[in-house]
Amino acid sequence: MQSKILGRLGVNNAWVQEAVLAALMLAIGFGLMPALIYLAGSTALGRYDGASPARIYDGVYEGLQSGSIASWIVGLGPYGMYLLVRGIVLWWRASAKFA
Repeated sequence: MQSKILGRLGVNNAWVQEAVLAALMLAIGFGLMPALIYLAGSTALGRYDGASPARIYDGVYEGLQSGSIASWIVGLGPYGMYLLVRGIVLWWRASAKFA
């Protein structure tokens, strides 16, 4: 399915498709995930004093600089989930050949 969508955009090479998907997932992780974390936290728990989306972004990016594992998981999470799902699909297809 992903190759059909990217094929319509003129991206037909498999390596270029992987690079485009990796860039997209990393952009989501580093650009959108902190906002989604803020939204989920403020919706589920309510706002607290001093909370803002800018402070979440500051915290995540300062954590990246200091080597915080949590900040790196936030940024690399969508790409890691993409790789995990892709690995499971490949494993599933390979196991079907042996059945």
